[in-house]
Amino acid sequence: MPIITEQPVSTLTSMLPTKLLIAFLVVVAGTTMIIYSMLPLRLADILIALITEAEETYIEAHRMGILSAADTEMLAILQLGVSTVTESALRNSLSWRAALRDFLHGRTFTLLWWIREVKQFETHIKILKESQLRTEIKLNPRAVFLRRRGMGPRYSGGQLRALI
Repeated sequence: MPIITEQPVSTLTSMLPTKLLIAFLVVVAGTTMIIYSMLPLRLADILIALITEAEETYIEAHRMGILSAADTEMLAILQLGVSTVTESALRNSLSWRAALRDFLHGRTFTLLWWIREVKQFETHIKILKESQLRTEIKLNPRAVFLRRRGMGPRYSGGQLRALI
């Protein structure tokens, strides 16, 4: 059995330019970060957080009375779709083979599409809220200022005075 000495290895590594080694490490680190950020399980967690934020924005807009039936229907469609996609991603994350197959079959792009849809819905609701606030500014400018900072009608006078 041949014995491998360390001298040829050290000679080879000393001959390699250090810039090449650094470039290789940067490429490996970059590829690893991209793969991690595109994992279906990670994207499913992001999607769950986004739909929760969109639901809270929807509830605030509903209290303001500025939503239409189409907005309510769109939220229901988003909730059902997000639930289905998230359940599938979570189920497939239990097995590394299923997670790899999920990744290779483009589940990542499906999750990214749903993330975009939820963000667009939330942005639409925020636009409606800002439009409503702009019309209210003519009535009472201070009410708009306080509502934007989360100190609207849900705070009592004592709590509001303590915050100011």
